[in-house]
Amino acid sequence: MKKATCLTDDQRWQSVLARDPNADGEFVFAVRTTGIFCRPSCRARHALRENVSFYANASEALAAGFRPCKRCQPDKANPRQHRLDKITHACRLLEQETPVTLEALADQVAMSPFHLHRLFKATTGMTPKAWQQAWRARRLRESLAKGERVTTSILNAGFPDSSSYYRKADETLGMTAKQFRHGGENLAVRYALADCELGRCLVAESERGICAILLGDDDATLISELQQMFPAADNAPADLMFQQHVREVIA
Repeated sequence: MKKATCLTDDQRWQSVLARDPNADGEFVFAVRTTGIFCRPSCRARHALRENVSFYANASEALAAGFRPCKRCQPDKANPRQHRLDKITHACRLLEQETPVTLEALADQVAMSPFHLHRLFKATTGMTPKAWQQAWRARRLRESLAKGERVTTSILNAGFPDSSSYYRKADETLGMTAKQFRHGGENLAVRYALADCELGRCLVAESERGICAILLGDDDATLISELQQMFPAADNAPADLMFQQHVREVIA
């Protein structure tokens, strides 16, 4: 549980103006002209300071006759879980075939682009752009695994054309499409495991780049999934330097 902190109204107002997600759970603010109360991080248009009052929590604001904002849902009990839910929703949006910009993504989860980028990376260990690219690579891998033609797989994964894929082949698959189709044949794949906000994470790389990022609940399942993905590769734990790097990025 978050420790209560003694903040002045001026400090609270500065947090509201900054839409500071770290202030969520410390207090809520209410707007007398609308009858609505919000979290400090709410993306709704700011009211005039003279129309704003502060309450320690949602219960006090409700008792004073204010309604919770439908956008930021300040009456939800756990602000940390609320932020995690937003990041989970952002992940699902990024996993769609149609690319989405950071600004559009931030608008859909009711956060500023800056705070979304910072919180997303702190939660997943990746930027929103990297997550989107990872899922495009995943669609490509799934299509290749089904035996579809390379060109068809590239287009179905969301690349505008083949040249766009080949310019980023190393960072997309960490190997050639042919090597992937043959289960990582003649490749050494090294992996590291670490905790992240969404559970356990496995990051694997070949000599050409990152070839897998997997999320799950336990290490054995993740390692088994990697083995199924690259049955012909030499899959083994990475050296300490790579393992430490992964932990630092995801921590």
